[in-house]
Amino acid sequence: MSADTNTSTNGIVSDNRASVHETAVAEIVEMITAKYTEEGARNFAIGKRAFEHAQWQKGSINDYGSGDFDKLMSRIRDEVRIYVSIKAESIRVSDWTRCHVLRELVRAEIADAADSLSMFEYLAIVGKALHFTSKDLEGSINEGWLDMIRGVAAERSQGTRVTREDFTNRIQATVKRIADAKAALNPAKAALEAAATAVKKQARDAAKATEDITTSLSDGLAKGAVTPEAALSILENVAKAHGKPLPANAVGFDPASCTLKDCELLALAMFSSGKYTEMVALRDKLDKMVSAIDKARAAGRASEPAKVAVAA
Repeated sequence: MSADTNTSTNGIVSDNRASVHETAVAEIVEMITAKYTEEGARNFAIGKRAFEHAQWQKGSINDYGSGDFDKLMSRIRDEVRIYVSIKAESIRVSDWTRCHVLRELVRAEIADAADSLSMFEYLAIVGKALHFTSKDLEGSINEGWLDMIRGVAAERSQGTRVTREDFTNRIQATVKRIADAKAALNPAKAALEAAATAVKKQARDAAKATEDITTSLSDGLAKGAVTPEAALSILENVAKAHGKPLPANAVGFDPASCTLKDCELLALAMFSSGKYTEMVALRDKLDKMVSAIDKARAAGRASEPAKVAVAA
């Protein structure tokens, strides 16, 4: 069904297609905004109800521990999947619960201005801003984060728009400010933590690279798109391109880069494998090559002009 894009006033027809277009876009944007706003509100309500039940469990179970909280969150998630075909990671009951706790802690400081942040924004900071113990079901706001939240809430209360990009930049700035403050208090500890973080990141990057390579090779071999020989050739070429040729034990004997030790290992390997015929063939071939080189060297020395000693 199409909208009438022509209007007539006193017999004069005008085109209002631009107005129709803008109105439709505005309506669609409003519908989508309402969808995500309602979704965020539902997730907060779920988090609140889950937290209330966890508190009830804590008062009803002897020796309540963090494992009991985790079991409750997992059970809720798994039972939802009985009725709804959805990925487990999409049912973030534990995260929604923590966001509820964080928002209520913020509410105690800045009242209902805490509601100016969406569920998506609380999810983006909850891992950094909230200290939460699932054993005691208690939380506190980590130092530095209340100021950031208060700043966003204050700007929005004045009608200033805080975009997702701006919000992300504020998160990064807050993380840096907190790290700088800790470094100023204890430079040695900060340096140690920074080094440990770098090592962990390097390990994560290495693990991810290994996983990606393994997955790609596995898929390629399974589909017949790559052969073991081709995979090894690709690896060797990439390594050489970066100035990091593979070791001999990874690609076999490499005549272009072999050392005396590599030659000895080759001879020993052939001997241990009983490759007598191959050893004889290699010996005869090498004898001829060495003899040719020796003759060429001798001829070269003979053709050099004689050196005459000049008396002082």
